Parts: sequence; structure tokens; C-alpha cells
Amino acid sequence: MGTVLYIIVLVALMYFMLIRPQQKRQKETQEMMAAMAVGDSAVTIGGLHGVIAEIDEVNNTITLDCEGIYLVFDRRAIARTQKADPMNTKEANDIVSDAAEEEAHESEVIVEDAQDVEVGDQQENDQN
Repeated sequence: MGTVLYIIVLVALMYFMLIRPQQKRQKETQEMMAAMAVGDSAVTIGGLHGVIAEIDEVNNTITLDCEGIYLVFDRRAIARTQKADPMNTKEANDIVSDAAEEEAHESEVIVEDAQDVEVGDQQENDQN
């Protein structure tokens, strides 16, 4: 009876340590492949970065634009993708953060000036 229980525990352990994580990764990869669109950034399994210029569903290939050079890859050669930013929010966020940094710097200058005034007042009181 103990041997049968040991085998059952071993099979369950193998399922949760090997089979289930592999199925999860395969499902994530399939979802990524289905969500790819023209204009998205992509990285191949070889490490080549580019922008998806064309998706051929019939031949199951993807054409990447790598700074003006168009390369055709099998769909399964794409390791990861990143959605395009149609609203150009990254640039807008950079502008907002630059403005926030300038405002923070100005407030630091004001605080430093106020501290200098307090030190000066304190020195005058000490002299009197």
C-alpha cells in the first residue's frame, strides 16, 4: 500500500513541477502570437529587434522592419512582442516628468533661500 501511495505522490509532483508550468508557458505564447499586430515591436529568439511590418497568415510568417531592412521570419521565431504606442504616451509622459522635475528643482531653490534667510536672521540676533 505504501508503494502505491509513493507512486501517486511522485506522479502528482511531476505533474505540478513539469507538465503544468510547460502548459502555462505554451498558453501564454499562443496568446502572444494571436495578439501580434502590425506596428508592434518584436524580438526574435535570436535577439533581433524590429517592428512588425507584415503578418502573413497563409504562410505563417512575419516580416520585421529592422531600420529599413525587411526580414521574413517564421511566426514561432518571435520570442516576445510589445504593443505599439499609438497615442505616443511615452513622449507625453517624458514631457510631464520633465516639467515635474523643473518644479521640484524650483521648490528646492526656494527652500534653500528660505533657510539662508533664517540663518542670516539668526546671525543678526546673535550679534545684537
